[in-house]
Amino acid sequence: MKNTLTAIILASTVATAALASDVVLNDENTAKVRAVLTEQGYEVAKIKLEDGMYEAYAKKDGNKYEVFLNGDFEVVMTKED
Repeated sequence: MKNTLTAIILASTVATAALASDVVLNDENTAKVRAVLTEQGYEVAKIKLEDGMYEAYAKKDGNKYEVFLNGDFEVVMTKED
């Protein structure tokens, strides 16, 4: 079940990345990513672009995460670091 869910999430992430041609890393978008994640309880350290998505390195509840957001600033995948 876990492998199936991971495969679905990965496929969704790749499809989202392919459609996210409007993903641009600038001050405005960085602030939006930071705001979305801060609202969810993350402490954001660094934001960059990865495969057409925003990738944020963040901490929450003492754990480190890589959080991926699409061009609509929706979290599409989270990996514990």
